[in-house]
Amino acid sequence: MSTVWLELLGAEVRWYDAGGVRTRCIEAGEGPALILLHGVGGHAEAFARNVVPLARRFRVMAIDYLGFGLTDKPAQPADRDAYVAHLVALMDAAGVDQAHLAGESLGGWISMWTALLHPDRVDRLISVCGARLEVETDDASRQHVRDGLAELRQLTKAFVAAPSRDAVRRRMEWLFHDPQASLTEELVDIRWRLYQETEAARVLADASQRTSDLPAGETNGLTPVELGKIQQPTLMLWTSDNPTTTAATARRAAQHIPDCRFELMERCGHWPQWEDPATFNRIVTDFLASP
Repeated sequence: MSTVWLELLGAEVRWYDAGGVRTRCIEAGEGPALILLHGVGGHAEAFARNVVPLARRFRVMAIDYLGFGLTDKPAQPADRDAYVAHLVALMDAAGVDQAHLAGESLGGWISMWTALLHPDRVDRLISVCGARLEVETDDASRQHVRDGLAELRQLTKAFVAAPSRDAVRRRMEWLFHDPQASLTEELVDIRWRLYQETEAARVLADASQRTSDLPAGETNGLTPVELGKIQQPTLMLWTSDNPTTTAATARRAAQHIPDCRFELMERCGHWPQWEDPATFNRIVTDFLASP
């Protein structure tokens, strides 16, 4: 049976001082840099089935971004600017002038804002079921997002109130179209161990709250105006069974980005990179290698 570290044979763990933040990175390969960013509550192992295959063409860096995994935890809840500044500082520390960014969920939101605020540092952009797409959409799609976020928020609150391995499993099941087939006991064990890190529960609660309920006056959603400013070739990589933003909404968002491609992966939930890694790796490689 395959395990996370069998999948990652050939990769290595590196630590970078990203502007004073000790940051963990699982890295492999040479060539153009490709940085992989997980979703809220996640960690670099979310891309365990992608790092080595993608490293055949790229220098792949799957990171624990600010506050998550084994990367340092901030004293205050991180906001958009803190996440973006951390990512740029990581690139500086790793000697990366420009990178492709592929972010899943909250990682997609961070990737897009990095491209908007530091366009010279981003080559191509991939949003994998990315968060905070604030485009005009239909009532059913809006309700789907509200229901999905409400369920995730409830699962997060349940874990924070009574941390346990079972609570971790229930929260992770939300990520998959078919949890029974995709969610391994090892993956649950890894996350349960990481969630026992000092301050991990607080950071998880803070980030989950900000995903859906931003503080008053803070507006960092990806509106049509902001999407229209993205200069980089962009791939919106979505799934048929994403528990939050629907494929229909993602298609509408893609229409506002000047140079954008849309791809749909069937029978996948919020983690297509894990549920169907062969298809995910092919789509990402084809997009990044295209003229």
